[in-house]
Amino acid sequence: MGPGRLTLAVKYKRVSGDAVEYAVFARKTRAEPLRQVGSVVAPDDDLAAAYARATYDEERWIEMAIVRKDHVIALWTPGES
Repeated sequence: MGPGRLTLAVKYKRVSGDAVEYAVFARKTRAEPLRQVGSVVAPDDDLAAAYARATYDEERWIEMAIVRKDHVIALWTPGES
């Protein structure tokens, strides 16, 4: 920046709490099962839905769903009997 130029530093403050990770599930036809196509990180459900639609819109999905990853109950994990 040259002399006489003013620089403004903008700091963003999160007002809605911590962001959480959401798993994104989708399918292209009614015959196929929902499958995980990715994930998004957002501070709330509404923004997570918007992020999922915007991020994974390259396909023509007939159904898309999001699930908070901390709401998934693992029945078993890899390597567990």
